[in-house]
Amino acid sequence: MTPTAPISRRTLVATGTIGAALLGGLGTAARADAATGYTNPVITKTQPDPGVLQVGNQFFLYSTAGPQGNMPVLVSMDLVQWRPLGDAQPQIAAWSESGRHWAPEVIEVNGKFHAYYTARDRASDRQAIGVAIANLPEGPFFDPADAPLLSTPEEGGCIDASPFRDEDGSLWLLWKNDGNAADQDSFLFAQRLADDGLSLVGERTRILERDQDWEIYTIEGPAVIAQEGRYYLFYSAGEYWNATYGVGVAVADAIDGPWTKVSDTPVLAANDVAAGPGHGMPVWTRDGIWYVYHAWQPDHIGEDPGRQTWISKVTIEGDAVSIDGPRIENPVRPGIGEQRPR
Repeated sequence: MTPTAPISRRTLVATGTIGAALLGGLGTAARADAATGYTNPVITKTQPDPGVLQVGNQFFLYSTAGPQGNMPVLVSMDLVQWRPLGDAQPQIAAWSESGRHWAPEVIEVNGKFHAYYTARDRASDRQAIGVAIANLPEGPFFDPADAPLLSTPEEGGCIDASPFRDEDGSLWLLWKNDGNAADQDSFLFAQRLADDGLSLVGERTRILERDQDWEIYTIEGPAVIAQEGRYYLFYSAGEYWNATYGVGVAVADAIDGPWTKVSDTPVLAANDVAAGPGHGMPVWTRDGIWYVYHAWQPDHIGEDPGRQTWISKVTIEGDAVSIDGPRIENPVRPGIGEQRPR
């Protein structure tokens, strides 16, 4: 079924089909020459809302719940070939309901790994944000709390948590109020996390809103990187279930803003090979920044194989930001090696 109206976000998770190249029993795209190019999508099964963490020389990718469990996790050495590791959060929190676990992102805090994720809060019957902890990046992650880290039912709920460590070592959390689920508008927020990453401190700041023609329906999926004293916020807007979805970028001198959008059009948009590209994460590699995101096949929107994982090179020149693609055949792979701190 292809959705044509604003249905509940991410309930449309296709079961996925096996891709051409097999790695660990699940679909990946590894057809290009290992020394130079690569082929998109790099994960051909459904893997919505990818969040990426690098630990040493390994990348771990976490995604919205689906056939692989509450928090699917895969591992890669190069962002191109991925091996599935299973469900990183096999036991859900006591405060949450199963089946609506979305968009986890992971950061290392004091030698542990914290997954900030979205789940359905039993008490409010709205989406809320929790934090689950693991000793290893592949999990298992466990959330021992009896209530969410953040719950804002009066604003439609809250989703799309993205942790960020600033250059001074302070921890921050970005998120979206799920206003579109309650006939309200949606905004992006930022707030300090305590040093242990387990609570929010101070006041939140509303950092971004929908104010451009292409940003229909909602704004969501924030993820930040810093470079040479500037902060770059990658976000998505549009209707995630169709080709209107795309990626924008805003810049600031501080994590809590003020933020200025770099253009009045998306920096990554649908084309003839990928529909609705978005909700991804910028990732540092040895040769710069790559954006890891999901997209539909243009002729299978809302159907198998679902939202597949793509990667594209990011170019930053001052406040000008561009993302290459989406394109299927790419001449140069990401450079392997330690990323810059995120």
